[in-house]
Amino acid sequence: MSLQRKQIIMNEIAFWKKNRLLPEHYCDFLLALYAQGENQEDEQVENASKAVLAKKQKYKVILYSVIGILTALLLASMFVVTTAIFIPIILVAIAILSFLYIAIKLVKNKSIMAPLLFVFSALLLLALSFKVWDIYFGDDPLVLIGLIFGNCLLWLFSGLLLKLVYFSISGILGLLLIIGYFIFI
Repeated sequence: MSLQRKQIIMNEIAFWKKNRLLPEHYCDFLLALYAQGENQEDEQVENASKAVLAKKQKYKVILYSVIGILTALLLASMFVVTTAIFIPIILVAIAILSFLYIAIKLVKNKSIMAPLLFVFSALLLLALSFKVWDIYFGDDPLVLIGLIFGNCLLWLFSGLLLKLVYFSISGILGLLLIIGYFIFI
C-alpha cells in the first residue's frame, strides 16, 4: 500500500478516535496496524485531525461565499430587473423562506451560519418591501414609512426573541429614526 494511502487511512482513524466514532482501543489497534508497528506520536494524530478540520473549514468558507453571492445577486435583481418584476419577487420570497428554514435548523447547533442567514433574510425582506412599495404604492411615502416601520418592528421582535443584539439595536435605531422623521417634519 502506498504511503499516501496509508496516511489517508490513518487520518480517518484519528478522526474516528477524536470524535469517538469507534472505541479508543480499536482506533489505537488500527493505527498500530497501518503504521506497521512504528510508534505513532500524538503529533501525527493531532495533525490528522487538523487536516480534517481544515477541509471542513474550506467547505464552510465556500458555502458562506456562495450564499453571500446569491444574496447579493438577489438584492441586485430587485433593483435592476424592470421588465419581469414578479420573477425577482418570487425568487427573493423563496430565498427568504429557505434561509429562515435553514437558520432555524442551524440555531440548535449554534452555527455561525444561522445569524448570517437571519441577516441575509432581513436584508432581502427589506429589499422586497422597497420593491413592493415601488410597484404598487410608488406615489405614497407613508406606505414606505409603514413598511420600514414594520421591518424595524420585526427586527426588534426577532432580536429579543432570538437574543440577537444587532437585530435589537437595528430595530430600535430604525424606529427612533422614523419617530424622529415625524417629529421634525
